[in-house]
Amino acid sequence: MVAAARWPDDYHEVHMETLQEQQVGQQGKFYTFFVDDREFHVSEPTITGAQIMTLAGIPLEVGLQLIEEDGTQVPVPSEKVIELKPGRRFKKAPRFKRG
Repeated sequence: MVAAARWPDDYHEVHMETLQEQQVGQQGKFYTFFVDDREFHVSEPTITGAQIMTLAGIPLEVGLQLIEEDGTQVPVPSEKVIELKPGRRFKKAPRFKRG
């Protein structure tokens, strides 16, 4: 009877970290965020609300909202500096019509 080869429990995790380090080494470090489910990458760890809106094609007068981990939506002024953390999500501010 031949024993099946078994990968160490952390093989996948270590392999993926190494792969990510290689990719970062080739492209330089980048920070990822999402606006209306579209993914964006920037090289700096901070960005302003205006820069996010410009990248996402959102007019400054429309506005932007940060979606917190708990689902709370917080308005982001165009001059506000945002620290890009893993999983940061934003969306175009909703427009309200009075009727």
